[in-house]
Amino acid sequence: MTSKSVRAALTAAFLLGGASVAYAADKPAAPKITSGVAKALSTAQTANTKKDYPAALAAIEQAKAVTDRTAYDNLMIARFSMAVHIGMNDYAAADVDAEAAADTDPAVVPDADKSVIYKPAMQLALNAKHYDKAAKYAKLLGDTTPPPDAATQATMAQAMYLGADYAGATTLAQKNIDAAKAAGTRPARNDLDIIMSSQVKQKDEAGAEMTLEALVQYYNMPEDWGQILGVTLGTKGMTETDYIYVGRLMLASGAKFSANDAQVIGSTANKSALYGDAEAMAKAGGPAPDAREAADKKSIPAQIALGPKQGAEYNVKTAEALYGYGMYADAEKMARDAKAKGATKEPNEADMVIGMSLAAQGKYAEAATVFSGITATNPAKARVVRLWGYYAKSKAAPAAAAPAK
Repeated sequence: MTSKSVRAALTAAFLLGGASVAYAADKPAAPKITSGVAKALSTAQTANTKKDYPAALAAIEQAKAVTDRTAYDNLMIARFSMAVHIGMNDYAAADVDAEAAADTDPAVVPDADKSVIYKPAMQLALNAKHYDKAAKYAKLLGDTTPPPDAATQATMAQAMYLGADYAGATTLAQKNIDAAKAAGTRPARNDLDIIMSSQVKQKDEAGAEMTLEALVQYYNMPEDWGQILGVTLGTKGMTETDYIYVGRLMLASGAKFSANDAQVIGSTANKSALYGDAEAMAKAGGPAPDAREAADKKSIPAQIALGPKQGAEYNVKTAEALYGYGMYADAEKMARDAKAKGATKEPNEADMVIGMSLAAQGKYAEAATVFSGITATNPAKARVVRLWGYYAKSKAAPAAAAPAK
């Protein structure tokens, strides 16, 4: 949190007038401020309103000099001092004041004042990188009534994460995510990042991978795609065909991936006689396409012409080659022909090529429907199908962001 954002978050409501709270008849009255302290703080308030900060600080020192001060007096003095230091843009001093106020025995703090004490203390502690304190105040703020709004809870989650309370950070961030989903809006990026970072800190690799999936689902960012697809390449149960599909999604999503990944996928493509895919990977650092590529490209019209006379396996493998060469409409047709002719050696291969080809033609909604109907045969394949589905859906209808707070 920057000093600029702290100033925007903290207002003159922390002065005596703004701190006064109207209590219902059945609520306990606010504690009384000792007469000498109240008089000095009134002078400080008048001076602060005029931006006469030296006079305001002098009056606060007079309040501190009152000998019969109570714990509540000290609380109010700290709040006034914080407000003056914020007006002076002295956030380090304001943090000292805010922490002093927030460290007051909770029994001394009126319930109605707790949120306006713990919230600025949390914000200023974050700004000062006092993360253990920020996490402490975030917890206290979480117990206030009414509950903090979603934007404040996001800051609380950040404070807890930075204060190493990963369980608390995850709980708060997940609450915001669930609320966003219920409202039909996209979860905040910060909430997803906090959960994933907490999972990494706790060595919850499986959880972190699922959160990465949520990031690509909702944000469709190349950096996230690079991470999740890189992880996917190492998933147990992947076949050579799955490697090709991951490579194609890397290219479609604009993922940032390593030359080593390009080598693995390109080598697999050459081995599978998918020279168009190998050529695409070569541009990203993979091996050169097999020398047979030129002859294969030249024979494509003949391969297409033979399609109607061949079985499902021939058609689906030709469809794979056509996709690699960027002939997406032809690949879609050949894959549909394969599906119509019956089963292929790899279940769902025809559907995968149909879905990928539709996406490559910009028919994302149709592609998403195809991917949603595929039942994978193992967890590795299920992830590949899910990721292609997320990609198609994100392109067809990007998730709506939550309204600005």
